[in-house]
Amino acid sequence: MTNQQTLQIEITNIVYKNKVKRTQSDEYVEITNQEKTPADVSGWQIASGVGRNKAFTFPQGTILAPGQSVRVYTNEVHPESGGFSCGSGVSLWKDSGDEVRLLDAQGNLVSGLAYDSKGNFTKTTTANEKTSAVDTVVENQSTDAKLNELLNKTVLIENQETKRYLFSVGEPIKGQRGDEGGWLASSGFESPKVVGADANYYNRALWKIVPSGDSFLIENQETKRYLFSDGEPIKGQRGDEGGWLASSGFESPKVVGADANYYNRALWKIVPSGDSFLIENQETKRYLFSDGEPIKGQRGDEGGWLASSGFESPKVVGADANYYNRALWKITTI
Repeated sequence: MTNQQTLQIEITNIVYKNKVKRTQSDEYVEITNQEKTPADVSGWQIASGVGRNKAFTFPQGTILAPGQSVRVYTNEVHPESGGFSCGSGVSLWKDSGDEVRLLDAQGNLVSGLAYDSKGNFTKTTTANEKTSAVDTVVENQSTDAKLNELLNKTVLIENQETKRYLFSVGEPIKGQRGDEGGWLASSGFESPKVVGADANYYNRALWKIVPSGDSFLIENQETKRYLFSDGEPIKGQRGDEGGWLASSGFESPKVVGADANYYNRALWKIVPSGDSFLIENQETKRYLFSDGEPIKGQRGDEGGWLASSGFESPKVVGADANYYNRALWKITTI
């Protein structure tokens, strides 16, 4: 386990009643283990710092895998996300502004996130065990504004860890959307994979993010294929699969380029995380994830993306957690 004094466990999201405009059962606080080693949060608490004097205590044996996020809901646990429930029966977080604090088992402030009535967020951290410093970042508001500026425009999607571009392999679609009949070989056509390339060869690393309800379609400019999540939805907690490689005991399913939005597997949530984004599939709840080695040298040094070029670009998969920050993506217009 990582030494407690160096643990980087952060509150990464707050959804409160006014924000979701539904009921308090939709409220949750999300924390994330930013470490590359497991973190034991047994006995840690999530507490309201300004509003109602309520707290949730993580049960003994609660260990977050590297990159794992977990949500604590006000009432019932949403079955698709797992997590924990406060079981309070009342709304925990004030619509007019509040602060959520993450405390370790000794009561020390580990992470905090406050918001005001306008939705401005302020990150609070601890300078040492006795005093805290406030760093105003209006994080969600500014990142949401940035995302809005990226919609319906040509963008590059670059992995934060590997520096690889999201890249569409295979032939462009022909005819109407849905003519291929599916994405599996059993449908008569197997959709081509999506990889992480070191450069924008033939404009296949260019994408358009198109709003679709409260989610997004991500369409490749060259092939017109939709980013698409194959495989089973995640089960249990994020990080339960233990990794993304077969050697971890579970091999994460591939991400492909499909010609249509079959079973809503081409719909994605784009979730702010610092100055990057998590891209989460609406149906499978899997994160878009970059496999393989980071690029070396200059962009284009690999010479292409096919094995025939001398280097075959590594695949992009759908992982159940943000292992080693490989599920974090930068999105930029060109």
